[in-house]
Amino acid sequence: MSREIEIKLNLGSFTNYLKLMGFLGQTEKEERHLNAFFDTEDRKLSAAGWALRVRAENHRGLVTIKSIAKETGSAFIRQEIEAEISRSEALDVLALQVDVMDLPVLPVEYLTEKLGQLEVMILVKFENLRQKKFFKIADYTYLLEIDKTEFGDGSVDYELEVELPDTSRLETVEDSLRRMFSSLSIPFETQSESKFARALKRAKVF
Repeated sequence: MSREIEIKLNLGSFTNYLKLMGFLGQTEKEERHLNAFFDTEDRKLSAAGWALRVRAENHRGLVTIKSIAKETGSAFIRQEIEAEISRSEALDVLALQVDVMDLPVLPVEYLTEKLGQLEVMILVKFENLRQKKFFKIADYTYLLEIDKTEFGDGSVDYELEVELPDTSRLETVEDSLRRMFSSLSIPFETQSESKFARALKRAKVF
């Protein structure tokens, strides 16, 4: 079990997305993510406080379980267990040709141990374009991840995510991002909902 600490900021519009991308300049990497979240028909995973995601990236796949987030300032802290699989395996799971619960990976083993054998289905699927840029704040370099997320209903969200190793420099990073956003005339707005929660709302899955 690891701890994910992220600042998540809502960019609000395509215009603000372009402002930020123009300011940051050439990015180090671009990734396309195909995501699906799974649960049982009676939502056993959600009731237990877990979200199960399978993602296909450019050159790999990921199986991840995440806990409900706790908010600290503009950061969100989650417990997670993640395992890498091949991209082809991830695509097979997303196409429902392979049952995610049959994969011999730690996130699945953890859920099975805690909740027993589960029969899951896809709740929502969506695509994400992620631009990655290293950015120095004080004496540390952080990875900025700028996301353009396309949901199943055709709507698009734009956000910035910054992962932190711990909370000790949270205030410093937050202050630097506030100054950056102010200089670009972008409102500094925390993204309080996960992509999963937003996808559920747009799909009218409750």
